[in-house]
Amino acid sequence: MYENLAWFYDMYTGDLDRDRLADLLEDRFKRFGNEGLKAVATRSFETNGLKRGTPGEENGADISKSTLVIDVGCGTGKLTVLLSERGYDMTGLDLSPEMLEIASELGYEKGEQILWLCQDMREMDTFGSYAAMYCLEDGVNHMTGEDDLGRFLSNARNFIDEGGLLIFDFLTDAYFTAAAEKGVFFEDSEEGTCIWTAEYKDRIMTYDVICYAETEDGLFERSEDTVTERALEPENVKTELIKNGFEVFELVQAEADPGRWLVTARKA
Repeated sequence: MYENLAWFYDMYTGDLDRDRLADLLEDRFKRFGNEGLKAVATRSFETNGLKRGTPGEENGADISKSTLVIDVGCGTGKLTVLLSERGYDMTGLDLSPEMLEIASELGYEKGEQILWLCQDMREMDTFGSYAAMYCLEDGVNHMTGEDDLGRFLSNARNFIDEGGLLIFDFLTDAYFTAAAEKGVFFEDSEEGTCIWTAEYKDRIMTYDVICYAETEDGLFERSEDTVTERALEPENVKTELIKNGFEVFELVQAEADPGRWLVTARKA
């Protein structure tokens, strides 16, 4: 998935307001996060005696001061880098090495020190635990097996601090049904052209994507890929969270995007 289209990803997700997503995450950090997350989100870590960094020599072993955050399904890393610029100690995780290549280049260009991990989110194995884990832009929908959400939640719990946050959004049957009715989507820019068709059946959405990019010799190179997503429903998501040891703080529908829901939970 996205092996051939990583270089086009930012083009056909260009309408995403990542500053708004960062603000959304920081709002949850302020309301539900630990001392470290709240301090960075309010830009008060200097006056609180907290320093940006992992719990360790400077901050001691107190995980309440941790500012470690992991972006699961980080894609090309734009949101990961943005949060790093805002003061969080970021890790970006994605299954696609092509996506991570773009992400690491962006992080280097911005001068941000970010750990990039190429792993399956259902089987992640990080080097420690995090004060917060998030997965936005419907990353969890890309796990299309019936038991995949439970596998992800069960494994993710191992890498979240006690009392740490898990935040993710997801798309429902209503969203995919409406998208399938449109059938064909089209994006065109100076960088290239993308056309994708949608087919929805048995709660699985399949996008067949074709992109064209102009090469240095003036010819056009064609790339194609298939992207699949499974529809999720709020009650099922809540049930899986509770079953896997999470306390649900919020489960709300996105105001500007009907069919998309956002959940904020804490490792109980």
